[in-house]
Amino acid sequence: MVAITTTTAPPARASALTRFRRRRGAMIGLYVYLTVVAAFSLLPLLLAWMTAFKDRAQVVSNPYGFPNPPVMDNLQEAWTSGRFSQYFMSSVIISVTSVLAMVVIAPLAGYGLARMRFWGREVVIGGLLIGLTIPITAIILPLYTVMRELHLLNTYASVVITHVAIGAPFFAFIMRAFFLRLPSALEDAARVDGCSELRLFWSVMLPLVRPGVLTVALLEFLWTWNNLILPLVFLTSENVRTLPIGMLLLTGRFATDYGLLSAAVLILSFPVVVLFLIFQRNFVEGLASGSVKG
Repeated sequence: MVAITTTTAPPARASALTRFRRRRGAMIGLYVYLTVVAAFSLLPLLLAWMTAFKDRAQVVSNPYGFPNPPVMDNLQEAWTSGRFSQYFMSSVIISVTSVLAMVVIAPLAGYGLARMRFWGREVVIGGLLIGLTIPITAIILPLYTVMRELHLLNTYASVVITHVAIGAPFFAFIMRAFFLRLPSALEDAARVDGCSELRLFWSVMLPLVRPGVLTVALLEFLWTWNNLILPLVFLTSENVRTLPIGMLLLTGRFATDYGLLSAAVLILSFPVVVLFLIFQRNFVEGLASGSVKG
């Protein structure tokens, strides 16, 4: 009589195979979820961009298709009649100035809070944390009063100063997280070599946190470029208004001209999209690196 034997996979191998299948299923589900989220985020923007190159007849007859043929009339009208050329320059001036100011202030503040020991440091950190909890709508009236007393209304300076003052606590904590990641051995070696505090910051520490500085610059540009409430309150003159205000005015005047409104959306969103596509790798790397330790 011949005995029949059966072989089964070892328990450890079966457990590993089960974990692999579960992990693969989880990854597939994650990719499906991210694809759906990306579609819901990108499709409205792509639809607006395509509509910007359609005339009114194409918008009615083919609202979801590609423009055939593409026309530039909507962009020309928004740029000239809608005064988006002036609004664009105002947004560029305010955004670039705010970014330049922030990339100077945030690294200095972050370095001081992370690497320097001084009396009252915890009080300063606590004050900055409190500042992060105050919504801008709660202080917009006092800010308006201050700018009026300083005779800064209808000037770019009013928006730039407020943007930097409100964003500085947040970006200081971002840079603080980057500086905390650096080993203290670098600092000790530089001090032994006779580096001053400013030399230590500029020549040793700052080059190592460039991803953080780039992250600060991109976020500050994005928030300043898209901000509506500060320019709406501080800038009432036509010559200093920004793109979000122009978009708001255009929506009120041409509520049913979807081609013209889509052209305005294209002008408003295109610079931000291009910057993100160029620096996306550095941007994501900077956010990931700054979140390791805080």
